[in-house]
Amino acid sequence: MTGRANDIEEKTAFPPAPVAASEVLVPITSWVEMFREKEITRVEFDLFWLENVEAGAAYFFSWMADPRSTVLVVWDDEGPTHIECRKVGDLLTSETESLPIISAVTQSFRSAGFGSRRLDH
Repeated sequence: MTGRANDIEEKTAFPPAPVAASEVLVPITSWVEMFREKEITRVEFDLFWLENVEAGAAYFFSWMADPRSTVLVVWDDEGPTHIECRKVGDLLTSETESLPIISAVTQSFRSAGFGSRRLDH
């Protein structure tokens, strides 16, 4: 039974996130986690973004601080190139709300050794 559970988890896992989880920024690592996140925030990204996650070109994160949000990070080997933050109800965060999120994402990537490219938000 354990082998089958591992097979299912492996098939539903996303590529590993390039940065570690923190207290407030948590990588979404599987379809199961993405479904749970969607249930909490009601944020939906189209199939294009989900395919990019499977390809390792984009990642979703849960932002656990206020406002509770789902964060999409598009990146290349140098670091994030686009960060999109959506709060409960699939609403874009305001500029003021997104500042600590973008700062935490940027710091996470820099701490993981990625460059400091200019971000396009």
